[in-house]
Amino acid sequence: MNIRYITCSDPRNHNTHDEMFDLWKIDPRVEIAVQMHPGKVSPDTERYKWIRQLVDKASQSSENAPRLAVHVNNDWCDEICNGKIPGPLAFVFTTRNIDDFFPVVERIQLNMPQKTADNFNPEKLKRVIDHFGDISFIIQYNNRTKDATDKLYKTGAQFGLLFDASGGRGESPESWQKPVYGPEYLQGYAGGLKPETVGTELDKIVKVARNRDIWVDIEGGVQKPTGELKPDGKPIKLFHAPFAAEYIRNTLAWEQKHR
Repeated sequence: MNIRYITCSDPRNHNTHDEMFDLWKIDPRVEIAVQMHPGKVSPDTERYKWIRQLVDKASQSSENAPRLAVHVNNDWCDEICNGKIPGPLAFVFTTRNIDDFFPVVERIQLNMPQKTADNFNPEKLKRVIDHFGDISFIIQYNNRTKDATDKLYKTGAQFGLLFDASGGRGESPESWQKPVYGPEYLQGYAGGLKPETVGTELDKIVKVARNRDIWVDIEGGVQKPTGELKPDGKPIKLFHAPFAAEYIRNTLAWEQKHR
């Protein structure tokens, strides 16, 4: 099993850009993934400005190009899945690195809401994927999106799949999903990963992935409680760069052990 990306998801504007660059320096496969959706990440928010500044700073990097992904949610995801690029996301698709002119945002993950999974236009989404041929698209694959993913696959579109049975709720599955489609469809694993247990979960993943190229994606496992509570009484947690660094290093240690 070959690990292509080590993804750290959902840093926000409480983090510094330097923290992200320090994570990128640990290994060239480290990928920073930011969440974008209308409302909380609309253009008038500090979070949107922080993401835009991160993309701009990454585009100026004269070292190895940082790996950056955007996970698109809600109505913006629906628009893309039906053939339209939302105006506030145009920079995600068009910003290029000054040295090699490759896209700064290397991968775009579409987290389909139920209404989109049920009603999107696979041919229109294929046209978007084909048009932006040097950007990789990812579809979150679970019981809610399986039929939608199969429809897109039948169009001949090229994309990756993220296996997350919990649908972003951060829950580990009893057993990890076996790969679907052919090896040209890169496939990743998320759900309940933690820095201290990523090695154990990789032991399980390799049993189903075998010799496939994969990636791992962590979000809740690298969040730290702020001490504040949500209206429902649950603790507010935010991305903590030292936890992310531990996850990256433990993933690398597992890989080194299994070479």
